Amino acid sequence: MGGFLKGPLLFLLLLFFLSPGCGRKGPPVPPEEARPEAPKDLRLLPRPLFVELRFKVPLEDVRGVPLKKIKAFEVERVCRPAEGPGPEIRTREKIPFGDSPSRLEEFLWRERRLRSGWCCRFRVRAVKGWRSRSDWTPPQALCWHTPPRTPEDFSVKVLVPHTVYLSWRPVKKDLQDFPLEHLVLYRVRRREGEGPSQVFPPIRETSLFDTSARAGKTYCYRVEPLLSYYGTLIPGFATPEICVTP
Repeated sequence: MGGFLKGPLLFLLLLFFLSPGCGRKGPPVPPEEARPEAPKDLRLLPRPLFVELRFKVPLEDVRGVPLKKIKAFEVERVCRPAEGPGPEIRTREKIPFGDSPSRLEEFLWRERRLRSGWCCRFRVRAVKGWRSRSDWTPPQALCWHTPPRTPEDFSVKVLVPHTVYLSWRPVKKDLQDFPLEHLVLYRVRRREGEGPSQVFPPIRETSLFDTSARAGKTYCYRVEPLLSYYGTLIPGFATPEICVTP
């Protein structure tokens, strides 16, 4: 009887060890060792009512293995008063993602919890799951103030075929009608036809001679106020476009 069972048992043991997938898998990878790479190229872009956080979504984990899914992104914000001593307030917020990183190259988040007169540092990390979080990005900082009002009495005139003269009144108050104590700059944007806008460097003056215009072409202009506040240029709402043909 023992000799009769010896052959079948040996066959079953060989079948178990030679079956595909059996005995070939390594030990499970700890979550910490399969954490995502950190997001890259974090940028802060001030807008009139919010700040855009943009960064590149990680595609691989720290081992170089492609990520199938990212659960969320975590944004840390550390804020303090811009002028004088004061408390430092740290907050964190999880932004659900729940998708394949390959579907979106760049992620955009609009931060609206802004306090006038405060400076904030931001950093971001990717969350794959519990105990599987990426390193933080290098922090990026800005200071926030209520944006300036839109320039009034904006006008555009053709002086000669190749020169267009723009002028507007200086901006002295913010959107809440409080006087501005910091420098206001102005950025002119020019659009030709349906093409992208050309952006002129910010200026202090309330007028501009555009000598690069070409006769017979139609140009559309608008001017945007910029409040210079502790190293951050905070934009206000631009004027409506005015189009002329030199």
